[in-house]
Amino acid sequence: MIDEYVNQLYRSADPDLPETKELKDETRQHLEETVAELVFDGYSEQAAMKIAINRFGGEEQSQVLIHELQLIQKLFAKRILRAGIVVLVLSLMFGFSGFIVRSTSDISESGIRYQLGEEWEATDSAPLKTVVEEEWMVTAARIYSTSTEGERLTLEQSYGKNVPSVFQPFMSSSLSGAPDKGWEVEFDEIDTVVIGFAFALLGLSAAHVLFAIWIIIQRHRTDRLSRTTTVLSIVIPALSILLYFVTKKRP
Repeated sequence: MIDEYVNQLYRSADPDLPETKELKDETRQHLEETVAELVFDGYSEQAAMKIAINRFGGEEQSQVLIHELQLIQKLFAKRILRAGIVVLVLSLMFGFSGFIVRSTSDISESGIRYQLGEEWEATDSAPLKTVVEEEWMVTAARIYSTSTEGERLTLEQSYGKNVPSVFQPFMSSSLSGAPDKGWEVEFDEIDTVVIGFAFALLGLSAAHVLFAIWIIIQRHRTDRLSRTTTVLSIVIPALSILLYFVTKKRP
């Protein structure tokens, strides 16, 4: 009976639209919850179904519209929650990926700087340009002559890409040297950890906003939105969501 009523209620809507399908599911869930409450109160299932349908469809047109708006609001809140979860997961993935990329592409482990230093020591020249253009993480390379104590004396050779200043916060420098041989090689590299952390921070901030919007909508729908809960929802949405589910009334 509920399925027949739901199909009749949305007969004028395009059945292929995802919105129509979700609205029908929400309406069906709403009616089923009402039936469950009535059965809990002592009505037979058949009588409860009739009462639930009469309550939903037997009121004035304005009240029916309110029901539909509430369903749309609930659907919107559900999408906000899903988006928040997706953004949260992606932000954590970006954060961890920065460490993974750096560990799998660690220039220091490859020994390139030592090779360049030894080649410069032997020939007074090293293929810095080749390294910078072939290693995507390296944006610049420099070779310094050093004293036996490791103090830099002269910049002997350098090569670098033109990197805009806006990207400088995402760069880091690393060096390797052999003071006993009189050289030191320094690289400017893309810091994937910093980039991953930046994306994670942006994602967590976006998820924070989405979760705050969701919990405010939920508290508004259940008439539990106050100044305190609003502030808590904005400042600490995760805690507010937990409290919402813990204190949520069930039939």
